[in-house]
Amino acid sequence: MTSLGRSPSDLIIEIDITSPSLNKFPVYAHIGVPEVRRYDGTRVTFFILAGEDYETAEKSRALPALTSSVATDFLEASTQLKSTVWSRRLRDWARQIIKP
Repeated sequence: MTSLGRSPSDLIIEIDITSPSLNKFPVYAHIGVPEVRRYDGTRVTFFILAGEDYETAEKSRALPALTSSVATDFLEASTQLKSTVWSRRLRDWARQIIKP
């Protein structure tokens, strides 16, 4: 629980096309958000809470099979493919990583 009486979000996603969100990171750290994903218009970067600050990470803590490269590729593909094709590719990828 945070000092606000609520549990923090498990994940924050920031889209930084016109203004950077890095100045919000201390707030996220203060309330204990364990992971921030940031897209700057060209690349998705993962930030993992380590103590009181965030460190960049190649893979997601929430979904370890999701790397920065994979997230960036899917995001870029979403702008080029029909939504049904993109959704199918995403589902296929998810099924591959959670094989029983």
